[in-house]
Order: sequence, then C-alpha cells, then structure tokens
Amino acid sequence: SAFLAKRALTSSRTAISTRNIVQIVGTASTCNNSSEHSSKGVFFGAIDQGTSSTRFVVFNDALNPVASHQVKVNQRYEHPGWADMDPEEILQSVNTCAQSALDKAGVSPSQLAGVGVTNQRESSIVWDRNTGEALAPCILWFDDRTKPICAKLTEELGGNPQVLSQESGLRINPYFSAFKLRWLLENDEKVKKAAEAGAAAFGTVESFLLWKLTDGKQHITDCTNASRTMLMDLKSLDWSDKLIDSLLSGISGDPDIRKMLPNKIVSNSEDYGTVQMEGPLKGAKLTGAIGDQQSALVGQQCFDRGQMKNTFGTGQFLLLNTGKEMIMSDKGLLTTVGYKMGIDDPVTYAIEGSVAVSGVGIKWIIESLGFGENPEDIVNLASSVESTKGLYFVPAFNGIMAPHWKPDARGIMIGLTNYHKKEHVCRALIEALCFQCRDVVEAMGVDPQLIKVDGGVSQSDFAMQILSNLTKRPVERPKNVETTALGAAISASIGSGHFSGISELRESLPNLGKIDVRFEPNALADADFRYEQWGRAIERCIGWETHHVPPKKP
Repeated sequence: SAFLAKRALTSSRTAISTRNIVQIVGTASTCNNSSEHSSKGVFFGAIDQGTSSTRFVVFNDALNPVASHQVKVNQRYEHPGWADMDPEEILQSVNTCAQSALDKAGVSPSQLAGVGVTNQRESSIVWDRNTGEALAPCILWFDDRTKPICAKLTEELGGNPQVLSQESGLRINPYFSAFKLRWLLENDEKVKKAAEAGAAAFGTVESFLLWKLTDGKQHITDCTNASRTMLMDLKSLDWSDKLIDSLLSGISGDPDIRKMLPNKIVSNSEDYGTVQMEGPLKGAKLTGAIGDQQSALVGQQCFDRGQMKNTFGTGQFLLLNTGKEMIMSDKGLLTTVGYKMGIDDPVTYAIEGSVAVSGVGIKWIIESLGFGENPEDIVNLASSVESTKGLYFVPAFNGIMAPHWKPDARGIMIGLTNYHKKEHVCRALIEALCFQCRDVVEAMGVDPQLIKVDGGVSQSDFAMQILSNLTKRPVERPKNVETTALGAAISASIGSGHFSGISELRESLPNLGKIDVRFEPNALADADFRYEQWGRAIERCIGWETHHVPPKKP
C-alpha cells in the first residue's frame, strides 16, 4: 500500500514519500495502520472530506489511528477560474472509505462511540430538500467565478471589502460561501426554481453530509463552517440579518434565504443524531463536526492562546489561537471561530491566513509542466540545486489570498534567465510556499515562537528546513500526521461524552501531540533580502487581470 511506503532519503535531504503523494494530489490509496486496538473496545470514526480526496480513519479510545482508507475525488475546471465537484461523488467517496476502513479495523458501526466529520470549508452545495438531489455541482472554495459579484457588492457597500468584517470576521471575496450561493441563485435555473418553490437547501460540505447521513432529518451546520459563509455573526453564532440582507438581497424571484440556510448552527461536539442512511455507517452516532483547518488546529492541540499551526494541503492555512478574544486584523487576516467543544463550552477564536496554493502548485508542475511523475520527483529536483539563482515563482493561479487579497493577481516567474532549469523552477515553488507562510506570520501582529506543521508538504524535511530558514522560526512536525482527521476524532470523542472536554482529554492523553522532529532555523545572510525580492515579485503580479469582462464577439 502506498501509505506504508517509507520516507526516501536523498543526499541527507528527505523527499516526500509515496504516502505523502496522496496528501498532496489526492491519489487513490488505502492505509491499514498497525496501532493496537483499544483494550476497551471503544472506537471513533473520522470522515475527512477534502478538496482532492476523502478518507475515513478509525481511532481507538486513546485516539491512535487503527485503520484508514482514502480515495481520490475529482474536480472539474470547465472555465478559467472555475472549480467544482460532484456532490454525489463526495457522498459515494465517504461510503467507500468508511466501508474499507471499518473492514480493515474489524469494527462495526455499533462499536463506534462517535463519528466526527471534517471537511473542506467554504465549498458550497444546494440540494432539493424533498428529493435529496443535488441541484448543482459543489462550487469549491478556490473557485473565483464570483469576482464580478464581489466587485459589485463592494462598490455598492462603499468600496471597502472589509465593511462587514466586524460582524463576520471576513472580507468580501470569492472565497466565501455567501457569494457562491448568490451566483447559483442568479445563474443556475434548477437552483432558482427550487428556491422560488421553497425546496432548496443550502450548506457547506459537512452540512450536506450530515443531512444525507441522517436521511434528511438534520439540516444543521457547525459554527466553524458557518463562520466561513460570511452569513454568521461571530459573537452570537447565529445567522445575521444584516449580513444576509447586505449580501443576498435583490436577487430575482426574491428567494427566502433564511429557509435555505441550515436550521441550526451547532457546536463542534454534541449529539447530532444517528446515521439513518443505508450503508456502512448505519446506526453509528454522529457526535462531531468541524471545518478542516479548525480540525487541524485541534488535532495539533493548539489549545492555548498564541499557539499556531500551518496545514499544507491543496492550499496553505495558518491559524493562531486567540483564546476567548475576537481579534480583528487590519493587515489582511481573517477572524474566525477556532472551536467550540460542546453546547455549553465557550467559543475559542482564531485569526487565520488562508493561502490558495500549496499542494495544488506541485500538482500543476507535475501535470502541466511535466517536470516529474509525483511530488517526490519535484522535491528531489528542488533539493538538487543550492538556490534558485534569483528566480521567484508567485503561484497566483486564481489571484492571491491572505494577506494581500488581490483576486486580479495572476501567477508569474520573474528573474528567469537562460541559465535556469526545471530544478530551479521546482525549488522556486517550494520557496514560494515558505515565503507565503512568512507573509502571513508577518501580518499576525504577534510573534509566534513556533510553527506547528502538518499536511503533505510538511512531510518533506527539505521543505520544512527551508520554511524554518526563511521564516526564521522553529518548525515542529508531529508524529501523527493525520492531524485533520484526529481533530474530527477529538470532536467526536468529546461530543460522545468519552471525554468531558479538552481539559480531561489533555490530562488523559498527555502524549497525543508527540513531536516527530523539530527544525531550527539556520542563519541565512540573505534571508531578508530574498524576502524583499519576493515582495517585489508579488507587486508585479497584482492587477494583471481586471474585473472587466470582454464583450462577446457578434
């Protein structure tokens, strides 16, 4: 199995192993870990539905992974800037993974004390509440078809994309779900008709899955996912009339938006009901739901104020725990719900820097430039040269997100000469991922003393040493790299009552976040100069594409 491949070492540098190819590009794979089964016979399941793949992981009562299965899910790119996915394929992938993982673990649904769901955030689905049929493809989080909508709304609201940040913590940008919903209501006939008839239901991916798994009995969303729609008030954790009216009014047919939204915003850990849908999970209890980046924050045990994690997945996402304080950034970062572990648990907030490109950049180099067959090849090429020789690569394929928020930016390579080879391009991309991390860290307004990492790219020692060098901060990688799935399992374990809360969890499992390796920064004389050059490259790519749509030819 691909997941059992060991990390390859090349010239004292660690490349990304076959195991990590799955995490970066979503190749179908399976995993059966050798962890011992729970002596108590208590297990938890984690559905981890991501942009490139879906996995199901079975954990024992000590929250060690027992077995898992992962399959690729397909994205479609029908037009420049568009990205979507088939909701039914998402559901099918969950059932496929759950069946295989449970079979490997020798665990039945009745032995699962709780199942947690974690998911790609912002990605949005509209379905028919009467038939359960998805009415349109799932519009993915990095899709930017809503740029004209966002530009128009920004202008109507006074020209400031952060005008609603005090309520939402977010900014007007194609990233967020409200604009995807508006686009569907304005452009998709099936969605329009269902909305006018009062039959349309809207939700992020976890909401759709919970609705399907409970056979339509629960139309709910958790507070972390709701905080990414730009329709929830961050203080009350309820849908905001002001946000709904500001962003979703004036749509033809005057659909009842409130009726489309989930009936309730719930905590990340509580009893949502039992799986009613026929399939491998029927009868299991649903006790956890949390957005993938918040799930990684929990999985990395960033439970203390000031702790930060960076997840390298399709994109790159840095979250900093701000405790019970809701901090508003004036430097391009987002304010979001970190987690709420139970109905009566207080909210923990976070500030976030969301970067669109990480693993997808490596995937692009493989599939579009043909520089290798897998991510291991790309890292080996990158590590074969000592520097980029002045080459900078800004992978702004669909604009730049945090902290710049420039949807009109486009990708560039700058500093290119006839000396440069594919090895330099690969290294320039790896360095770009690290420069983007530093962009966000510099904008945090606080000085995190440590960066905890997880996700595909984090499994390369070579890449993580560059990250430590260029950010000038220590970097730690945990032994358990399934941190997103672990976060969902933690949510489910608390929601099921197995642990009363985070305090008991930490007391009971003190070694849960054991560190695999710590990377210390090597002093580089030119680190700051190279970062300044990176900033110059960013300036060059901004404004390349405007919001203007050329007229159609007669």
